[in-house]
Amino acid sequence: MLTVKDKYLYSKGRRIFYLADTNWGAFSSINMNDWKYYLHTRKEQGFNAIQINLLRQWDNGEPLKGRNPFPISKEIDGKYKYDYTKINESYFDNAEKMLDEMMKINMIPSLVLLWGNYVPGTWMRGISPNNIMPFEDIKPYIEYVVERFKKYHPLWIVSGDVGFGKAEGPDPEKTKKYYQEVLNVAKTVDTKGIFSFHINGGSSYLPQEFLKEVNVFLYQSGHDISTQSSAYSIPRQLRKRGFKGPIIDSELCYEGLIEISKDNLERYHDYDVRKAAWEAVLSGADAGLGYGTFGIWPWTDSTRPETLARNIFTRDLKPFDWRVCLNLKGARDLGFLKQLMLNLSKDELMPINNKSKDFFAAESRNHILIYLPTNNTFNFDDLGLTVDCCQVVELDSNDIKEGTIINNTLQLGTSLEDKLIVIDKK
Repeated sequence: MLTVKDKYLYSKGRRIFYLADTNWGAFSSINMNDWKYYLHTRKEQGFNAIQINLLRQWDNGEPLKGRNPFPISKEIDGKYKYDYTKINESYFDNAEKMLDEMMKINMIPSLVLLWGNYVPGTWMRGISPNNIMPFEDIKPYIEYVVERFKKYHPLWIVSGDVGFGKAEGPDPEKTKKYYQEVLNVAKTVDTKGIFSFHINGGSSYLPQEFLKEVNVFLYQSGHDISTQSSAYSIPRQLRKRGFKGPIIDSELCYEGLIEISKDNLERYHDYDVRKAAWEAVLSGADAGLGYGTFGIWPWTDSTRPETLARNIFTRDLKPFDWRVCLNLKGARDLGFLKQLMLNLSKDELMPINNKSKDFFAAESRNHILIYLPTNNTFNFDDLGLTVDCCQVVELDSNDIKEGTIINNTLQLGTSLEDKLIVIDKK
């Protein structure tokens, strides 16, 4: 059972580092054999959670036959209208079987209750292919899914990719009204549940009435190249504003996705994922991370071309097959990060020197960790330290070496990419 204490998450009384893969459309898109293979591979790589939309994901591939949560009453030119008064029991029966497989290998389901395309006033309203859920249908739907799935002790994610500020949607008051209903009903049904929100990329704003109700703060540094600094700026802001609970960057830049807002077709690589991840955890988001790939999030299966997602981007960059995505390097890099965090920060990790953008540092009782996004020399005077020895983790290869220190300055080393400096305070 998932619980929260201070800044961290616990499972069965033991502190964990939440490491989730993002598979929003899993319940509508994946057959059971592929699901089992996918789960076991991610488990071997170090993941302990999967982030899933309870309903059909609007920007996912076409669902498998029978995999719609409600009957479609009308479908014209790719747009569909749901009858929200009728639950498709077989859809949720299958979701339960998929969650049973997660339980067998002790993986945490993080379940989104209502994505933004089902809600008025969000940025998705003009481009989503399906209709808004009527307000009066929220209560019976939420009662049904929370009652059915609370036995899996999920992390409940109230919203999906939704902002609540005036700049983050055309009508945030309508949006807030919907999610207040979702939250109230869900908390009535699952009185011991763990709740959070999935908000827009680069945003740290939650209305006060929601902020006081969440157990965990999820944010996303996201996919726009201009918001990548939010990986570290948001947790710094949240701690400064007094938020004391767990903070998780739950949607890093997706590995393989286009660097949105750039003029050229460049994909995010493992380095970009690592950089955002280390900057986040050393800036206060040390309860965990959410990883994703451009191929697993929209579940792209080249053997089923009839199910492939329509192009929702302004640039023609194709997703990879999910089998390719399953072995992209960033996943193993984050599994390695998770183990380092558990081994080197068994007690509370506290950020230090929060003003720099050239390096990121934090300390636990026994260790100081310094992340250098670019391999360079490092003068320990910058942190007021005198250091005789340290270890250097070359993060592109995960090789661990003894650092060479001359005049209190770590020498360059051989890595072409980023590195982590580990100082044993003892």
